[in-house]
Amino acid sequence: MNEQQLALEIAKGLVETGVEGPYGCVTCSTAGDYPSMGCSQWEGIGGRGDLLLSYIDGGDQFAGRTYSDIADAGELDALAELLGSEQGQAAQNMILADDCKDKYLPALDEVDGLTADASIIYAGIWCPTSHYVVMRFLQRRAERGHDLNDLETLRNLFRDEYYIAADVGDQYAEGYANRAETTYEYVAGLGV
Repeated sequence: MNEQQLALEIAKGLVETGVEGPYGCVTCSTAGDYPSMGCSQWEGIGGRGDLLLSYIDGGDQFAGRTYSDIADAGELDALAELLGSEQGQAAQNMILADDCKDKYLPALDEVDGLTADASIIYAGIWCPTSHYVVMRFLQRRAERGHDLNDLETLRNLFRDEYYIAADVGDQYAEGYANRAETTYEYVAGLGV
């Protein structure tokens, strides 16, 4: 596959697996009191979440606000509805496509020996967690002799070790293990 096809497959995989959440998802960031939104959990308050909101009519009313402020005002459902709208979905698809092409694929291209399309798609679906962490995680495993082009190996590495490398704590181990399996099943089903 060429770069554009790989980016499209990563974006489709993120949406279809829902590993980051559906279009109308709004959660509180684990990094602070700000909203994480949509199918890639873009984070708000001056960040990419506010950029997403700028592309949606009515989104400016949520920009720059803390998660607590939105929740306390009883507006979480309204924000979720806005994100899940046709315009909200189109904005997320546009930003996600750019992220895949401009951030995720260049980061994965830095990983020595990661060449199989299925493995690139699999790793790309993990990139919204942090494409820099994913890149370093994979590079270190390649240096240790792991075959990153074997999809089962990649699944096992992400299932068993990524939560440690991402320094998110044991409370996320099960969720990351589930994400590893869901992503594996999706990519294996592509037949690439």
